[in-house]
Amino acid sequence: MNNQYLAFYASSHGFGHMTRCLAIIEELLETTDHLIYLASGAFQNSFARVYLERFGDRVTYRDIRTEVGLVNKDNSLKVDIPRLEHELTDFMVSWDTAVAAEVAILRDLPVACVISDISAIGIQVGEQLGVRNIGIANFTWCEQYEFLGLSDTIIDRFREVYAKLDMLIEYDLMLPAPKMPVPRKQIGFICRRFDNDRIAAIRAQYGPSVFITCGKSADLKNIKIDNYDGTIFTTSGINITATGNAKIIQLPIETFDTHNYLAASDIVIAKAGWGTISEALLSKRNLVLIEMEGVLEDTENIEELKRRGVAVSIKKSDLKRIDMQVITDLIAENIVRENLDKYENATGDIIRTLNV
Repeated sequence: MNNQYLAFYASSHGFGHMTRCLAIIEELLETTDHLIYLASGAFQNSFARVYLERFGDRVTYRDIRTEVGLVNKDNSLKVDIPRLEHELTDFMVSWDTAVAAEVAILRDLPVACVISDISAIGIQVGEQLGVRNIGIANFTWCEQYEFLGLSDTIIDRFREVYAKLDMLIEYDLMLPAPKMPVPRKQIGFICRRFDNDRIAAIRAQYGPSVFITCGKSADLKNIKIDNYDGTIFTTSGINITATGNAKIIQLPIETFDTHNYLAASDIVIAKAGWGTISEALLSKRNLVLIEMEGVLEDTENIEELKRRGVAVSIKKSDLKRIDMQVITDLIAENIVRENLDKYENATGDIIRTLNV
């Protein structure tokens, strides 16, 4: 074993950043002798500890706030801009202290590379350690915050940090970032490996199903489903009721293989986050995305995927009462199955690009 560490800094905003990092980390642990240092929020790391349990002490976890991301209004998917600016300002003040603490831990370890998705703290740690400094993302926060009209002071500071990267690996659906003066490499979609036996077992136990998620970082209440008699899988933070004989299964927050439940479902209804989109496309599911006014990533993702013929969308107001017959008709009219067939998991491409 070469005992070199790869230090991952995964965003503590939501779970999508962590799950796609886990896809890379799992592949690295199975195909190389590297050790992993994984820094993220306590909530995200608690999930990672379960998922990577079989690798034992080859993974070291560090619970810190790596990102603010977006801040939603209570019981809503709408961004609370004043709160977001306040939290970002406080967060940036803490950067020097947080980075110094990380460098103190890592400087005596044989760190080969720092990989950030897409934490400003991780990027600064990589620069101070003087090792390869790689970003992996489908957006930078500069574009998101510009779209929301946040202050130039905040945006310029993030842009200064991103410029410290040695390379940015761009996932499919990357938001345009024309002011990023760093080398780039384009990669497709990735997600954790699907377990075909597990998927078959879920289908055998629950029959026809729909998977509904607004992301584990969102709290959206009271969705009603009409005209459906199968199983409805939901993630935490969503209260779903249904007419007819539908069976509602709320997956516990600690469910480590939600991607298998998603892949076992006939239809996925989801917030347009990149991680869920990737899992749905790679498992060839019928994807229904929730339109989110005021969120650049979601809006751009939906428009592009509808253009490709691999997803449809509904308005957030439609969640109050979803008629599954209407959804089924919408899918039949707009999703082209042949277009889904071209998507393959690109995790191996990332490993080769990292060249570790």
